[in-house]
Parts: sequence; structure tokens; C-alpha cells
Amino acid sequence: MDSLPPGPRLPRSTTSREPQYLIVTLLGDYWFRRSEQIPSAAIVALLAEFGITESGARQAMRRLHKRGLLTQGKSGRTTSYGAPERMSESAEATMRRVLRFGLDITGWDGLWTVVTFSIPEPARDVRRVLRTRLRDLGFGLLNDANWITPHDRTIEAVELLDTLQVDDGSVLRATIVARPGRPFSVADVFDLETLERRYLDFIARHEPKVQEVLAGGVPPRDALVMRTEIMTEWLQFRQFDPDLPVELLPDGWPRARAREVAFRIYDELGVAAEARFRQVLGAVDRDLAALSSHHTSRDA
Repeated sequence: MDSLPPGPRLPRSTTSREPQYLIVTLLGDYWFRRSEQIPSAAIVALLAEFGITESGARQAMRRLHKRGLLTQGKSGRTTSYGAPERMSESAEATMRRVLRFGLDITGWDGLWTVVTFSIPEPARDVRRVLRTRLRDLGFGLLNDANWITPHDRTIEAVELLDTLQVDDGSVLRATIVARPGRPFSVADVFDLETLERRYLDFIARHEPKVQEVLAGGVPPRDALVMRTEIMTEWLQFRQFDPDLPVELLPDGWPRARAREVAFRIYDELGVAAEARFRQVLGAVDRDLAALSSHHTSRDA
């Protein structure tokens, strides 16, 4: 999978109703590439659709602003929020990454990106941050201080080492040579067992909803919630899935099926969910509501 871009990022979450994730997902879905800011009262109303209290919604907005993931503007007593300019500029590439996540990767060249480093104990905080950011980039721990990914992450890895001022660190592109009696297994590097359970659980919970969605039996209010929650939950897999090429995955790997379930629901509910988004936003600002839109996996 493509890594998250450098810079501010959301904390890890394991729930599809975490307010900060909901705001980011809603803006990404229905306020794509818009520079206009949305009144905070509208965002509060949108999050109320998911059972989020006003205090929880406003706290999430403040935290996203503090993280640099939302801009803030004021007009009289009205506070509004929007996407930073740098995020709007990269929105097209970000959208493609989001919509393409989960597609099988074929034709791997057999090369690994390897990051190796030595950080003394007094700088253990730097070592902790480096390990966390390497995981965010999809690296797994091979042994000791050697981290690997089958994707070309050389630019990102070098930038990370430079940013953290890790002088004793190197980035390589290499092959792994199996030793007699000690075969290499990706399962020793990446926790595929836990990841597989996550995908199977996702399928078990959401696949039964597909027929109801295809039959058009989901009203706009429920469509907004269902569509947003399934995309929020689906994108959380990016935190855990190293996006290995098919050559490295076990037979019957469930990600493709999980992706199909996620996007059957996401795509089919697009029109109805956008209608509800417009209705809620329009109750606060009718002119802004007319600017909302949505996209589907076909836009990838």
C-alpha cells in the first residue's frame, strides 16, 4: 500500500466512530478538493448522525486543527473548518491511494527496501519514534534493527532518517537469500495471522448487508452512516496491512473479498449518502451544501 504522506497524521484507532476519523472521512468523501470552510455547527450536526455529542465533535475539531489537519477561520461568532491547502493540492493522489488500497499487487521484482540503524540508549525516544514511523510506512522487523518492506520506500526511509537525525542508519535495496534449513517466511516479519482474522471478521459483519444495499432499501440518513463507517473501518486496515505482493501472500488471502464487500456498499450508497450530507449541511448553509459531491471506486 502507499504510505501515508509525511507530516501530521491521525492517531491509530480501532473504532469506525472515532470523531477525528469521521471528520476526515466525511470531508474526504463529500468535500473533495474544496477550499471553502464548513461552519463548526454543520460538522457538529454531521457527527450527531453517528451519535457523537457536541462536546465530542468540537473537541475532535480542535484536535485536528492542532495537528494541522484542519484549518480554522472565524467570522463574527461563527467558527469554520476546512482542509489545509497542502492537503487540497495532494487530494487527487490521496484519493487514488485510498480507492486503490486492497487491489492485488502483481509483478513484484523481488527487491526489498531495507532500513538498518544503530541508536544509542540515551536516544531511545528517537528509536521508539523511528520504529513507529517505519511501521506506518509498512516496514516489518526482520531482526534486531533491520526493517524490511517489499515496496520501494527508499525516498521515504531516507527522509525519515534525516528528519530524526539518525546518523548511523542506512537504506538498501536488496534480495533475501534463503539459507539451507532456515527458509525465509514473511509470517515471521509481518503478523499475517492477526491481519487475516481482521479481514475475515470484516467480511462476516458486512457481507450480509450487501443485498439490502443493492436492493435500494437503505434511506439517506442510514446511507450516510453506513457508507462513512464502512470506509472509515476499511481504511483502518492501512494501519496494519503491509500490502504484500500476491507472490508473498498465503493462498486464499481474504483481502480481495473484503475489498469487494467494502466497495459494493460504498459505491451503491454514494448518491443517497451525498443527499443526506447536503441536507444536514444545508440546514446551516444552503450555498455551501450545493458544493458537496461524492466519488466511487471507479474514480481510482
